[in-house]
Amino acid sequence: MTAPNSLSKNERRILLSFLLFIVAWPIFSTFTNTFLWRTSGSPVDIAVYNVGMYVGVPLGFFINSGLLHRFGHKKLFFAGCLLQGIAPLLLTVIAPTSMFAIAAFGLFLGLPMGLYWGNRNLITLCATERCDRLRFLSVEATQNTVAGIVAPLLIGHYLAAMSGGIAWAYVTLMLIGFVVLVVAGALMQAADVEVPHNRASPRWIGDASALWKRQRWFEFLSGAMTVNESTVSLLIILTFLGLEDAVGSTKSGVAILTAVMMALIGRRIPESRYRSVLWLAFVLIGGSAAAFAWRFDGPASVSFFVAIGLIAAFRTTTTMALMYKVVGHEAERTDRNRFLYLFDREVCLNAGRVAMLALLMLAFSFAPLPTLRYGLVAAAAVHLPLIWLMGKIQDGIRSNRTGAP
Repeated sequence: MTAPNSLSKNERRILLSFLLFIVAWPIFSTFTNTFLWRTSGSPVDIAVYNVGMYVGVPLGFFINSGLLHRFGHKKLFFAGCLLQGIAPLLLTVIAPTSMFAIAAFGLFLGLPMGLYWGNRNLITLCATERCDRLRFLSVEATQNTVAGIVAPLLIGHYLAAMSGGIAWAYVTLMLIGFVVLVVAGALMQAADVEVPHNRASPRWIGDASALWKRQRWFEFLSGAMTVNESTVSLLIILTFLGLEDAVGSTKSGVAILTAVMMALIGRRIPESRYRSVLWLAFVLIGGSAAAFAWRFDGPASVSFFVAIGLIAAFRTTTTMALMYKVVGHEAERTDRNRFLYLFDREVCLNAGRVAMLALLMLAFSFAPLPTLRYGLVAAAAVHLPLIWLMGKIQDGIRSNRTGAP
């Protein structure tokens, strides 16, 4: 029998698979971007690559929904892991220069990401139905940040040390990441997770409740905010702090702060304090972003990364916990398949990402330095409507439970 505060063997197996994915993920996310920066030096190329990727993710969700009629979620999870390693490997071998080719490589990464996340979200939703979901997500966030300490640091310094043969160093790195993803997918095959068979075709939920419409806007704004933070902060590192070794060291330092904070208080946040987490994120990230805009130098950029390290994992954990709760609530209320809501959510999330990346491409084309200087301030301001929406979402769940109008 499992102790109340311990993880079951099955939960540990699932978390180990997720851990291996997060070990490999910096290779395919952060360091494909540094590869593009090294080959072109253009922030627009990086934005184009990420637009392709975030367009591909909901398309991958759509394809996944059709495949779930015939294949099990664990097999599709494995396929998503396997296929995610191919596009980045080809990217480093071919080293494309045209925007169309760069966008295509991003798309070919995004499609299997949709397969992976479509099934991962289902597995997480179903595996945590009868346990403390916030505890599971907090453990996941903690192990992810611990992995985030080691992986970017080793990867960044490995690439910096191989500067004489950097092209093949990137190819070797992508091969290693591919193997790690295959192992992550294979581990999930032994997990025991009951996921209801999907007989629903993905579509936009036309008769969405007021609660779900608010959740849609929350996901759209959240996607826009986080992709702004990640893209602009990466360009800041490359501009002020250096190349691969600086990227790896900075991300590892941020992960150390996050891991310490999550270990101390990550599992103790009640739902009534979720909005307080967003308020704290606004104060820390907004204040450090304003300081960077004022100083516009390396030390000021480090203060921003410290702020991100202190709060980002809490923000992600609480918003994901609330999202899963809303999905379960709406699926139960409407008797719809949960995958419909996860697909709908993914469309909104990635629409926000693509819209923000399009704005960043336009801004970098006409005013690169002001965009780099003030982009993080704009991202921090998005916390304010998110705080308001989270309050409305929590009120909506409570009123539906009590039968209030």
